[in-house]
Amino acid sequence: MNIQLRDEAMKDRTYEDRKLWENIFTSDEYYQKERMTTEGNDGANEFDTKMLNTVTGRVVLDVGCGDGRFTIKMAERATNVIGVDFSEQAISKAHTNLVKSERTNINFRLADARELPFTDESFDVVVSRRGPVTDSVCTLSEAYRVLKKGGYLMEITIGEKDKLNLKQIFGRGQLYGVKERVADEKKRMLEKVGFKVIEIKEYFALDIFESIKDLIIRLESTPIIPDFNVHRDRRCLDQIEKTCMSARGIETGRHRVTITASK
Repeated sequence: MNIQLRDEAMKDRTYEDRKLWENIFTSDEYYQKERMTTEGNDGANEFDTKMLNTVTGRVVLDVGCGDGRFTIKMAERATNVIGVDFSEQAISKAHTNLVKSERTNINFRLADARELPFTDESFDVVVSRRGPVTDSVCTLSEAYRVLKKGGYLMEITIGEKDKLNLKQIFGRGQLYGVKERVADEKKRMLEKVGFKVIEIKEYFALDIFESIKDLIIRLESTPIIPDFNVHRDRRCLDQIEKTCMSARGIETGRHRVTITASK
């Protein structure tokens, strides 16, 4: 693998921060349910339905599988599924969920998307739900390598306008300040590696958190705001309550990008 390919990576380094993800998967907030509603179509249901149909009867690699809950759902249709994540905590929780599921056609492994421990052309489908596959030319090259000719790459990821009003208040955030539209950059990197882009779609919706407490749960259990700390960032939280709160709650945009490509 050519490490210089990392120079083509997107500015955001969220998906390379192992410590961040270990903290997320060990946080109590990860398993709390904030009171939040979404208005509009964020593409998630459409994408998940399409993904489940695509993996039916196929050998699948789930990159950035997290605690494995969706990986297990895919295994109900796929012939065989392997889920990988570079977080030891995530893989530990995935193994626990696997035991509960009693599925026998899944395997979870600790692995980095930048150096997948599989031989060339091992999988019919490579999927990633908000994961690291399209993070850089490096990770895309690995996905391309392990994918069979004619196989599919599918991902749903975060767009540059996601939670933008919050990030502007914090002055930092996932993808905050990127110069190129995420959809355009993904397309360019996919084509550079050799993928045939079938479809890239953008979705915009509105998240409404009932209270600042509910928003804090989300910020503490996701990488939206790097190094978020409820005490250090209190001034920003106060400003959010003043400027982003409506009669319905704290309103903030949701931006998703879905990708389907083939080798």
